[in-house]
Amino acid sequence: MKKTRLQELTINERLSIIEKFQDTYKTKEDKAKALSSMNSSDIDFLIYCMDNINGKIFYSKFKK
Repeated sequence: MKKTRLQELTINERLSIIEKFQDTYKTKEDKAKALSSMNSSDIDFLIYCMDNINGKIFYSKFKK
């Protein structure tokens, strides 16, 4: 199925957010520390933006 222009923009924005997070927190330990200090709604947003199941599971472990 071909994606619409809006779908493409949304996908690109979501991936951009994850890339920024991963560029800022490069190691798994850095990510864990950052996620530990975030509230659940911020983590939910990262989970929404994540494009793979392993990342979603990793982020979800830090929800309060």
